[in-house]
Amino acid sequence: MQLQADEIRIAAASNLRYVLPELATEFEKQTGHQLAISYAASGTLTTQIQHGAPFDVFLSADPYYIKMLIKSGIAKGKPTDYAQAQLALYASHHSSLNIDEGMLNLKLALEQGTLNKIAIANPRHAPYGQAAKRALEKAGIWQQIQPHLLMAENASQAVQFSLLSSVDAGLVPLGHIVQPKLALQGRYIILSETLQQQGIVIKKSSDTAQQFLDFILKPAAKPLFQKNGFL
Repeated sequence: MQLQADEIRIAAASNLRYVLPELATEFEKQTGHQLAISYAASGTLTTQIQHGAPFDVFLSADPYYIKMLIKSGIAKGKPTDYAQAQLALYASHHSSLNIDEGMLNLKLALEQGTLNKIAIANPRHAPYGQAAKRALEKAGIWQQIQPHLLMAENASQAVQFSLLSSVDAGLVPLGHIVQPKLALQGRYIILSETLQQQGIVIKKSSDTAQQFLDFILKPAAKPLFQKNGFL
């Protein structure tokens, strides 16, 4: 029997902005515990945790940042692999750019001098930015496209930038643009890049922190992840 409800403080990658509230509602209903969720780029959250930010659980969009916390002795236990996130090329309806998986039309617009701006999260601290960089490298245009990149602080801001009239497209989380409001404002192609989503418990966390990581592995959580663009 649950005698006392705890508050679990979650540091969450910004690509979880839509799926996590649904998971939180279900978790709180089942356990009585409350979740306090802060969203930011995974690299930004890692820095905050390293500087003593009082989080219990870290949900990263890239295992690299989990490894950093384990190596520095800040995290405890083993990391939890809970989903695969997907990257998409998204163009709002005002954009005349024809999007395709190989980004051939983007490459053509670049060569013809008709490309405006492309929004991505900053690869220096945002996993979706790193995934976008890999996709652009694969298309052979990473170096050439530099003057056209509009860098966002995190994945959520990259989506916002994608809607600007000066932006032709964005390389953004599928989990954001499958949301009805955004889906109606543009069109998208799912790219092959995926990001392993991992969670870890932070040392000195509440005793109930691990319960949340266990919860998101349960079969009941799976359809919520799938509905929100995760594998």
